Amino acid sequence: MELQDLSKPFTIHMTHSRKELLDIIRVFKLPITNKNDKNKKQLQDAIIEVVRFLDSVCSEQEYFFINCKEELIEYLIKQNPAKTLTIKEKQDVMMIAKKLISYARNNYFLLPSGYMDTIEVYKDTTYIAKFPEIPSVRKAVDLINKDPKIRDKIEMVIPRRVKKQLEKRKAVKQANTPLYIKRGEFILTFD
Repeated sequence: MELQDLSKPFTIHMTHSRKELLDIIRVFKLPITNKNDKNKKQLQDAIIEVVRFLDSVCSEQEYFFINCKEELIEYLIKQNPAKTLTIKEKQDVMMIAKKLISYARNNYFLLPSGYMDTIEVYKDTTYIAKFPEIPSVRKAVDLINKDPKIRDKIEMVIPRRVKKQLEKRKAVKQANTPLYIKRGEFILTFD
């Protein structure tokens, strides 16, 4: 039986990282050998080759929310939804997050952190809260929400994919920290 090319040629958008391409291979069980030994370009070529000849892909509703092969191709062609920032914009967001974290670590005093009033702090926090996929942003917003001077708490809408990744990390941390309790009398000596 000869394989038939069932779709038109396509290219994978450059915003999809190597790590995400590996996730796509794992989640959709794409038959690509030595995937961990390939660079991003080689992974892109391998995914295109495999997907073009597939009849269908399994539905996935945990990370990518894709139901069919056409949706997977559309997802790969379009810009990565998690990578909406350019490098310069991401650097700016990171600098604001670091400034807010510094503000929080200085016991919420305005001047040492470079802020003149809490309105400035609130504006910066609401701006960066649009990018919850960045860990520093989540930390900064959490710290600012603990500020007693800010009455309106800032809500972040964390994408389901990021929530799942955070839940997995939390589960791994909890599973790897066993607790041992020993009861009795102990004598400590210090030299």
